[in-house]
Amino acid sequence: MKKLTHDEIAKNRSTLDSLHQVKKIPVYVLLNSIRSSYNVGSIFRTSDGVMIEKLYLCGYTPYPPHPNLPSGNKDVLKTALGSTESVKWNMLKIQKTLLRK
Repeated sequence: MKKLTHDEIAKNRSTLDSLHQVKKIPVYVLLNSIRSSYNVGSIFRTSDGVMIEKLYLCGYTPYPPHPNLPSGNKDVLKTALGSTESVKWNMLKIQKTLLRK
């Protein structure tokens, strides 16, 4: 098996624009009151690799900075390595709202 070069990998990689059009696995993940921003960033990266549909962040789970939300956590961004842009996510105050859906 041949080791691929960075250029060969980059050539086959989806762009951020085309990534939202790719069919994703219909899995929704609920992160409820996770304390560590590093764990949240890691879950974003894993979700990106597995191609899940959406992440829901609830309770006191730290969330990445976003223009529509107050004071996001930059450590989530640092650990997520850009996957916050490719994984759909939503912040909810109470997870019961989501579970009813």
